[in-house]
Amino acid sequence: MNSNFFILNGPYLLDPAASHMTIAWETNSPVDIQVIYGEQEFLNQTMTPNFERGIPYEDNNKGNCLYTAVLRDLKPDTKYMYQIKLHSGAMESGTFKTLEKQPNELKIVMLSDSHLFHTEKQFSDMVERIKPEFIIHSGDISFGTGYQHEQYVNNWFKKIPELLKHIPVFYIPGNHDDGPFYDEFFTKPQAKTCRCDETGRTYSFDCGKTHFTLVDSNSWGLFEMNAINSGVEADAKTKRTIQQTLNWIKQDLASEAAANAAWRVLVLHHPYTDEFNNRYIVPVAEAYNVNLVIGGHLHYYVKTVSIDPKVGAKTVYISQGSTQEPECELDTGGGEHRLLEEFPEVVAMGKSNYTLLTIEEEHLQCETYGFSQQSGNEALVDRVLLVHDEPKISISKVEIRRIDNNGKVEIKGIAENIGRGLAEVTLQLFDNNVENIMNLFGPVDKERVIVLNEKEKRSFTMLYRAVNQGQHEIKVQNVSENITVFEPEQLTFQYMKLTLDHVKHASLLMASIEATNNLDREIFVPVHLYIDQRIAETKNIFFRGHEKKQVDFCYKFYQGGSYQVSIADQLPRDIKIPGPIRIIPRIQDKSGQGNYALLHGNPKVITRPDKVEICLEQYGDYIEIPARPNLRVKNAFSGMVWANVDRLAKQNEMGHNPLMVKGKSVGWGATYLMRMVVERAGGLKWGTCHDITEYSWQGGMVNLNQWTQYTLTFDKQIGGNSYCNGKRVAHVSGIAVDTKLRNWENEPIFIGYSYIGHVITEIDRPKYFTHLPAKISQVRFYKDHLSEQENRQIYEQPQKAGIKAEKMAVWLDFHDILTVGTHTTEWCHPAVFDPAYKTEKKYWNFKQLKTKAKLPLQAGMKASVEVSDDGASIKARQQIILKNGTNYIVLEGLPPAQYIRIVTEFSAEVGSEGTFIPELQEYQISAFNETDFTEMFWSTQEDWQRGKFTGAVGFEPIDRLSDFPEYTDVIHG
Repeated sequence: MNSNFFILNGPYLLDPAASHMTIAWETNSPVDIQVIYGEQEFLNQTMTPNFERGIPYEDNNKGNCLYTAVLRDLKPDTKYMYQIKLHSGAMESGTFKTLEKQPNELKIVMLSDSHLFHTEKQFSDMVERIKPEFIIHSGDISFGTGYQHEQYVNNWFKKIPELLKHIPVFYIPGNHDDGPFYDEFFTKPQAKTCRCDETGRTYSFDCGKTHFTLVDSNSWGLFEMNAINSGVEADAKTKRTIQQTLNWIKQDLASEAAANAAWRVLVLHHPYTDEFNNRYIVPVAEAYNVNLVIGGHLHYYVKTVSIDPKVGAKTVYISQGSTQEPECELDTGGGEHRLLEEFPEVVAMGKSNYTLLTIEEEHLQCETYGFSQQSGNEALVDRVLLVHDEPKISISKVEIRRIDNNGKVEIKGIAENIGRGLAEVTLQLFDNNVENIMNLFGPVDKERVIVLNEKEKRSFTMLYRAVNQGQHEIKVQNVSENITVFEPEQLTFQYMKLTLDHVKHASLLMASIEATNNLDREIFVPVHLYIDQRIAETKNIFFRGHEKKQVDFCYKFYQGGSYQVSIADQLPRDIKIPGPIRIIPRIQDKSGQGNYALLHGNPKVITRPDKVEICLEQYGDYIEIPARPNLRVKNAFSGMVWANVDRLAKQNEMGHNPLMVKGKSVGWGATYLMRMVVERAGGLKWGTCHDITEYSWQGGMVNLNQWTQYTLTFDKQIGGNSYCNGKRVAHVSGIAVDTKLRNWENEPIFIGYSYIGHVITEIDRPKYFTHLPAKISQVRFYKDHLSEQENRQIYEQPQKAGIKAEKMAVWLDFHDILTVGTHTTEWCHPAVFDPAYKTEKKYWNFKQLKTKAKLPLQAGMKASVEVSDDGASIKARQQIILKNGTNYIVLEGLPPAQYIRIVTEFSAEVGSEGTFIPELQEYQISAFNETDFTEMFWSTQEDWQRGKFTGAVGFEPIDRLSDFPEYTDVIHG
């Protein structure tokens, strides 16, 4: 045993009860130690604690020792003192109070997503003032991953050591807590006394009249989400864990303790708006009458009630804000607009830092607070009061107005909560004595749920449609309106979808909509597709009575540009057909592997004596290394970028600003091979993904306005290491050698840009993008691991290829940027070619060329219009200098011919004033012969792709800077 007594972390308290308490602490080696404890100052009881060795890690290759002392047979509602004492006399001490058996009032502080925990002082002061019975942490203590020991040391134990000695905490894991060190610190000691499942991560307890169920939601919120976001199915182990967890929750909530409890509270990390949580937890919570479901994860405060009007506010869902930074705000939408596009049941959103639960037998109060960014003072963000009484909503001043002869009516009125506690507004509407319970208010497609606090009053508007033909009495309260539905609208439409295939057929629109025949009889009717408010295509569709049917359109565009598209009576949506070709400056690869890079946007390129700087200032400025087979790695890789970061993300911008990323998204799934990103507070996040696991870590800070070499190097056996200017700032352990790194072979390497968020199936990408405002001077990518010494050698001699040059797949230093290129159209005949024309010599006359171009003064384009009789040899040509805008050129001197093509030479300029790019949008040629006339177009991406590209000519991706408002993805990017 080691006599050098040293507690690394703790002591800290877990799993409080009326008769027991768990004390835990960590040492670097075994010690001879005792726990002495007793009531008040009378330390008259002694026990010898046990310890478990943790996993070996870099700071201790034997693994640390986690000691746990479970103090049993304690008196309820009693204050105890304890000492952790070495035989030499060295000691740590603390106090705690056991819980009451049947408390009249229970105060609980809750927090989530504490991460870097910059509010630790305000939080500690608040806890000292309130003196809660215990604290519940709903996950994400780590800012990196549960595979990083130091994350729990630096972000939790060192932040609030005194608080943890005296106030017990219940823990459940968040997605950032996945890993062995979370389990060592929290899961294993809690499982010694908790009523838990076989993993120890999901458990329940009772306190007074309240039953608490705490759930590890990572099996679906992390692992299944990772799989689906990565385009694969969850593995059998994940599916089995999900089912076992759900079965355990159901059994727990069906238990006598839960059934007899006055209140049921379910706590987990992932929120109501999470796709998988919504699928698995919401039905269980509402089936077993859970009163309050509390999560986190979003870093936003979100209040939701059940979308089922029969449940309403009897089950309330709260997503807590993050405790990392002081935040305090609330938006209820005034009850008039939907706060989240796909969730009409979300009734409030904002920012908050902690939650205070006050529970008595007759009511449960959930108050959410935030700390002011300016003063640090706390303020109430929102308050939810739940009671056992049935909701009492008074509806008055009802007005019913017929809108049309197709059954549509508008109901207006005032709703008032005359009961106690939060209540959802529902409207009891009778249509010919048939009851309809309505809970969505507001305009079509923007309807939302309304909730009212005690004595709160609010006006409302609701739309209702009587379906069947004939007389209808619409009755609300004591107000009725008689209407006649002469004949319902033949068709109603919803769920319009517009899709473009940007890979194969970028000018082909696939459009669909669901149509419903509202009549009792068969109909045969036209359905129109509109392009820019004009009918572009019509489908005549047969419907049986009350049949639903999907109507599909396939429409080809012949000119690139922006269009408004709609089907039937739907509001138009904007789409963009890719068309223009342009110079995309091509950065030459010095590695010898041919992995050139593309320079997007209009960045300044500044040549210094020792380097060339690429200034990524605007959102569209970034560097792309296209995907190629020789970028695939097997067991190891290294990425490095020399960057001078200008600033951190603003409040209205996405964070996770990418230094270097290869993958589909910068997070929210196993969606990348490599990422180096800057958090909005300046912290650095690193990572790779294998199988369905996102393996990320955190460490180091960005050096603003300083040139820094940032390096990520990873090997399955060695693990991951991160460096700034040759100094290691983070490490994570290795993974199993039989795991498979997610290469994302079809995705490029980005510098200064990435998609961010969950991958949305309909658009095959996340909703958002993120950008890094920085100067870049060098980029490298290796298909092998680099040691600390090897990385430092490259850092000290950045102009040399350095060690492991044979493993280098990319080396960009920006001294050689190609800014010229050529596009040659295919030889094109004005009409369908008939071989008889060769014998008859029926030639075409080409008389006029229309051009559309964007041409900065610093750039240039010139064209050669060439004609041929055999599609091989040139019969004649005419040289043209292209100008900015739309121009018409008379084709003089070109003889009649069978074929025509256009060869266009492009030249751009990159320099200290910016990047100036020529862009060709359209060619149109007028041709005629003795009897016929036609026009020939080159305007869409498909048109240009039939030709030949050389040099730096290509297409600019059209959707990388797009947002998609029709989709909802609540993330804390």
